[in-house]
Amino acid sequence: MEQVVAGTGMETGQDSEDVGAKIVTPFRDGTDYVRGWLDWLDAGIALILHRRERIDKEFTSATESFGKGPGAREGSLRGPDSGRTFGETEDETERELSLQWERARGRAELAASLGEGDGAFLPLPYLARLFGLTALEQRIVVVCLAAEVDRKYESAFALLQGERGATYPSRDLAASLAASDADERRLAIRIMRDDGVLNRYFLREAAGARKGGTTINRSCRLDERIVRFALDSISMPEELGRYMEIVSPSEEPPPLLGHFDIQTKLRSWLTHRIAEDGASLVVSLWGAEGAGGRTQVAHVGVHFKEALLYVDMAKLPEADESGPDALDGVFREAAIQQAIPVFYGFRAAGDGEAADRRRKTALLERLARLPGTVFLLSEEPCRPLDRRGVIGLELEVPGLSEEERIEAWRTLAIAYELEDGIDWGALSSRFVFHPGQIESVLAAARASAQWRAAGGGQELVGWSDLIQACYKQLSHNLGAKSKRLSPKHRWDDLVLPEPQTRKLQHACNHIRYKHTVYGSWGFQRKLSYGTGVSLLFSGPPGTGKTMAAEIAANELDMEIYKIDLSQIISKYIGETEKNLRDIFDEAQSSYAILFFDEADALFGKRSEVKDSHDKNANTEVAFLLQKMEEYRGISILATNYLQNMDEAFLRRINYVIRFPFPDEKQRETIWRSIFPRETPLASDLDCGFLGRKLQMSGGSIKNVALTAAFLASGAGEAVGMKRVFQAYQYELDKTNRTITRDELGEYGYFFEEIRNG
Repeated sequence: MEQVVAGTGMETGQDSEDVGAKIVTPFRDGTDYVRGWLDWLDAGIALILHRRERIDKEFTSATESFGKGPGAREGSLRGPDSGRTFGETEDETERELSLQWERARGRAELAASLGEGDGAFLPLPYLARLFGLTALEQRIVVVCLAAEVDRKYESAFALLQGERGATYPSRDLAASLAASDADERRLAIRIMRDDGVLNRYFLREAAGARKGGTTINRSCRLDERIVRFALDSISMPEELGRYMEIVSPSEEPPPLLGHFDIQTKLRSWLTHRIAEDGASLVVSLWGAEGAGGRTQVAHVGVHFKEALLYVDMAKLPEADESGPDALDGVFREAAIQQAIPVFYGFRAAGDGEAADRRRKTALLERLARLPGTVFLLSEEPCRPLDRRGVIGLELEVPGLSEEERIEAWRTLAIAYELEDGIDWGALSSRFVFHPGQIESVLAAARASAQWRAAGGGQELVGWSDLIQACYKQLSHNLGAKSKRLSPKHRWDDLVLPEPQTRKLQHACNHIRYKHTVYGSWGFQRKLSYGTGVSLLFSGPPGTGKTMAAEIAANELDMEIYKIDLSQIISKYIGETEKNLRDIFDEAQSSYAILFFDEADALFGKRSEVKDSHDKNANTEVAFLLQKMEEYRGISILATNYLQNMDEAFLRRINYVIRFPFPDEKQRETIWRSIFPRETPLASDLDCGFLGRKLQMSGGSIKNVALTAAFLASGAGEAVGMKRVFQAYQYELDKTNRTITRDELGEYGYFFEEIRNG
């Protein structure tokens, strides 16, 4: 659609020769729009330059007249042939330039109206409507935009301002170019002085601009985001993309993996509140990282067909005095994209720095003045920061229930290739993960499977891949007061009577099938707390207690930490309990086996209270009982002296397993299995004789076998009876004993050689 337009006050269709009528073509896009308005600016610059040139000539003429004698003084302040006082004359050229300037403005306004009528998207008029800019403010924006479009305007602005290098317009110049008359010019200057929409969202001081001087002489330039948007670059700039992300309502959100009631109520609440026009709706969702708050918001956006602008609070820049601060930039981008701002990481766990708290409190107060909906996602409640009652709704997104967690594993695992038979219930029971953590585990497990496949295996994600990925997901500080063991033993390595072995296997099954008993069979409803297992291993040193703990860890694919009692026990009242609390709190997230060796030193019999020391000792025992019952993993206590343990304490242990001193048959079995297959053994090595004659525990047998191997290796021979007896003597030396000839039996011929070293 084309239309004829004349100058101001003329009717469309008049003689183009008299009034300069032109055919007006609708603007098709932002580039056309800018080009049309730059024609208006060119006319305005030409008009101002002509006026200055004319004034300069009049000034020169008036100055020269002072040197022509008394008769020349009359009319010395009048312009040539003007009949007006100095500076008020207007020649024909100026009238023509002024008319061209007015016509250019009329053509630009009409072309913009026609273009939008034809459905063209024009960025600057769009921004003007969003932010309520007046026609004068829009023209100021065009003046500042010119320097970003064509280098010729840098020279023009420097010339007009009489300052080399002044490539951006001062506020005074921008007002002069944008205003139609003196009153409008004064209004433009006031607009650029005020902390209004123009200064908050559109303008910023030019980099390297001189400081000081009058306010109207301060140079200004258009914000980079506005420049990009005005020139049809709707996409978000890279610098904003570092801490902002736009999500369209057409994008499929991640599946909701629980808490469907929260989604339903949230939609209902927002529906009723949105009806209140102009209301500021600030909604705070808090919960552990990855708990699903972001997914809840994503589904709200899809339901209401609203785009979401996610803002990472950890990366949000500090305020910049040279222009709009980061928060103004967020609000501007939300308006441009017509999106709901979502500030995630708003308040992190343990967020206590005073400066950061003040910053976020100030943000909440600014949100109160912002119409529309805003979401805050955080790990901690935000209401403690809300001094003015800005937050309209605060909801907790708690952890998933057991059933929801199992279903989350199954749902998210669909996108991965896994081995058959993965027990999601067992995995869910052991690792209380949020949806975000589950997704991270699956991704890490796939990477592990791919690495394994590089060596020629299959890429299918297996149980071991998942277990390793789960433990890597955990974050704890157990290593500060304990030592992580690396289990290598299996059931075949443990030599115990059948009843004890069977009881230990039952204890392992207690953990392996807890999700069935507590979940599917409903026992969770019968317990107020504590779904873990506590075991007590008792027996002489070297009978396999530590080995059994490692076997349990290996069998269940669990980490095991041996608690360092020197780091736990304290002479100061209350410190031991504090250390125990730290241990169990850290272990809750890791779901590790806690192994307390020589536990009787810490958890002995409770005594009759005779003084404060007795009372404190009894408190420590009671506290341990409480923490073990609350713990959802495995606690293993080992002691050499069962008689020293408190009876009430023993009654509250799930499994008490006694490790007897090995009998002859068991010792023989240990001797036969103690040497690795690769170890060269002499033909005279008699395991039956060793089991019958040498009264040792399994730990001592291991020590003797290892020492014998080193002795044989040093002598360049296979491990035989001589080296075993020699190593046995070294073991006896620890208790100041000497081997007897009777112990050697038919190998008595070694007696003298061994006794003499």
